[in-house]
Amino acid sequence: MKPDISEFSYGYALTDELINWHGTSLTAAPVFPSLYQEGQSGGGYDLMLQRPGLPLFLQFKLSHCMVRRTAQEVKDGIFQPPFYRMHMRPARHSDQHEMLLDLENAGNEVYYSAPAFHTSDEFNAAYLSHQVRSRSLWIRPSHIGPLPDDDEHHVAFLLGSTPHICSKPRPLDTSGKLEEFERSVAHSFKEKSRTAIKRDALENTAHYLSEIAEKHRHISPESKRSSRVQLAERHPLDRIAFYSQVFLDSQLFIVRETDNGQVPVEQH
Repeated sequence: MKPDISEFSYGYALTDELINWHGTSLTAAPVFPSLYQEGQSGGGYDLMLQRPGLPLFLQFKLSHCMVRRTAQEVKDGIFQPPFYRMHMRPARHSDQHEMLLDLENAGNEVYYSAPAFHTSDEFNAAYLSHQVRSRSLWIRPSHIGPLPDDDEHHVAFLLGSTPHICSKPRPLDTSGKLEEFERSVAHSFKEKSRTAIKRDALENTAHYLSEIAEKHRHISPESKRSSRVQLAERHPLDRIAFYSQVFLDSQLFIVRETDNGQVPVEQH
């Protein structure tokens, strides 16, 4: 069954919960690619970046609910209905997964997130009870690995069970649960946050993202060149946010520590 919620609504609800990351030392807040507080010193970013932080890239997905026993995963004995499929963009149509994989392999925190629900009623119930995060799948591109061909592929999952990449089924080395995601981000924050959003580190990330963006086969060379020229004088965090959202269709967050020792995330 196709989802009757939008990717925008899911991303909004998930971001809202990350802003108020209850139950952990983490929290999150969105900042989009723009002329952020233009005219201020550093484009308005200087004050925000004076404290330790960690870039986090999320790609929001929707899920299709499988309810029939004719589904291949049922025939293969992997799942019993109902379960969910998170569809990957075929390589013949999009370079997104390859680019996200490159971004993760460069040492960044990169995740797909998809809901274990698909109806408006389920979405509303999860949102009102603050369970969108916990009722979502969280997996790294590296858990999936390179797509083997240009055909259709998806991740089949049921929360509490091991996710599988299909069409040729293969279990993923992750539970895909929120707790695993939170532990990983908290560990990375502890290890990297002192240097990850220093100006030189951001410049390196922005440069590397611009190189990754060159792989995008469906954006013209002229548009890529125009992006480089127009972004040249922008703050590196603004450039990272732009490439993340426009070329990789993912959302950039900055994980930070609050005054009381908790860790918030600011989104870009």
